[in-house]
Amino acid sequence: MIDIEKWLKELQVYDLDMELLETAFTHGSYRGLGHEVNDYERLEFLGDAVIDLIVSDKFYSLGQYSEGDLTELRSQFVKEKPLAELFDRLEMSHLVRYAGTTLTRRMKSDVVESFFAVIYLEKSLKKCREVWDFIMKKTGLEEQVISNYFNREQEKLEGLTQAQIEERDKLLEYYDILDIKTNQNAKNVLQQLFQKIYRSPQLIPDYYESDPEGPENKPIHTVRLTETISIKGKTYHLKVKGIANKKTTAEIKAAEKACDLLYLPYIKI
Repeated sequence: MIDIEKWLKELQVYDLDMELLETAFTHGSYRGLGHEVNDYERLEFLGDAVIDLIVSDKFYSLGQYSEGDLTELRSQFVKEKPLAELFDRLEMSHLVRYAGTTLTRRMKSDVVESFFAVIYLEKSLKKCREVWDFIMKKTGLEEQVISNYFNREQEKLEGLTQAQIEERDKLLEYYDILDIKTNQNAKNVLQQLFQKIYRSPQLIPDYYESDPEGPENKPIHTVRLTETISIKGKTYHLKVKGIANKKTTAEIKAAEKACDLLYLPYIKI
């Protein structure tokens, strides 16, 4: 309890319900040890929506980013990896109650989301935004993510001809009109595109797997994607493959290559 109060003070957060906060820091495995306590499962659900909203509101209020940039920047904060990194930077591991020896990335991100759910329930959405801003300034994570994102965007343009840049810009604008949700993995994004273009939920990309190679206990999966799609009067021939230890991952990797050919944004796994 003392550790939690000291940690909260450093974040300029006061007068929270300690019982609710301890629930936010309790993984289901801790209950499995026979402790009669609640875990963070319900709080994590709420916190996910809270963080999504405060991040969306913050970037929107800055007024300097396009819709596409807003979507991509938000996605950099509302998934496991950045939230788990935030967990580490805030040194939250000593606050969590769980069974076992390892805090997974998923558990870390869930705890961060649950923490913000408590602030929302106990204080307000405004307070959540204040705490988020304070944490971003304290950890430097937001500045780092924004810089990395725009550096990657600049790298994507390097090596492209002027004609290719114009084609890319035209396609990105069209994807916005189609309302493609690009804050997902490449397979999901590519599937959306096919469904929007052909106006049918049945017309989706087909992935074909070759016989797995390597040992039976650790096979290597090769998946090929061969499709043709017409966008804005131009026909694109997609002939790509993905290789990974899991079939689903190989499919996503193949889809990433297809999306790259179409300048279709996605979240890289």
